[in-house]
Amino acid sequence: MSGEGARWMAGDASARGHEVRRPLFVAVTGPTASGKTTLANGLSARLGADLAVLSLDDLVIGRAALAATGRTVTDWDDPALWRWDDLRGHLADLRAGRPTVVDARSRESRAAATASRRLVPAPVVLLVGHLALHDPATARSFDVRVYLDLPEEELIQRRLSRPPAAENREPYLTDTLLPAHRRLVLPQKARATHILDATRPPDALADEVAALVRRAG
Repeated sequence: MSGEGARWMAGDASARGHEVRRPLFVAVTGPTASGKTTLANGLSARLGADLAVLSLDDLVIGRAALAATGRTVTDWDDPALWRWDDLRGHLADLRAGRPTVVDARSRESRAAATASRRLVPAPVVLLVGHLALHDPATARSFDVRVYLDLPEEELIQRRLSRPPAAENREPYLTDTLLPAHRRLVLPQKARATHILDATRPPDALADEVAALVRRAG
């Protein structure tokens, strides 16, 4: 890894000793239930300390904040429900080599009683979420942009297999989720550098993306 724009990897002690090279920024997006979180976990297992993961789900406004304003949500895919300025700030911190603290509001963070997550700069920074490439300017800032492609029929089946909840059942799936998918998620495919078949085995996808990251780095 040399030349203008070269990047450091955590295992390269000599590079760390002489200069700090900018991280490789990777975005993973795709439809709901396409395996984005599973892929992020697979990359964490393969890249270890060389990877910092930022979940876009942690940057939702949050149910408590919405309830405080009296706002009723009918479309949980609405981009207005995400804190985009916070995302830009976190990415800027990591790009500059600064740790950043995320006010974590995802369902998973709430379930784990995790109010915040501190991300330390790493050789590879991963943003994962179904709107990760929604903002064109932010999308262009990523070196590797992965779109997990999933047929709508499979998307519906995977959502139906989730625990019973209004957002995992009809009529929400057909009346709200699919139109939002077509309007907000599918256009991100055009911003991706790599489009992968999300019906493939998770380990195969993780191996492929890890290889893409290593080549790009």
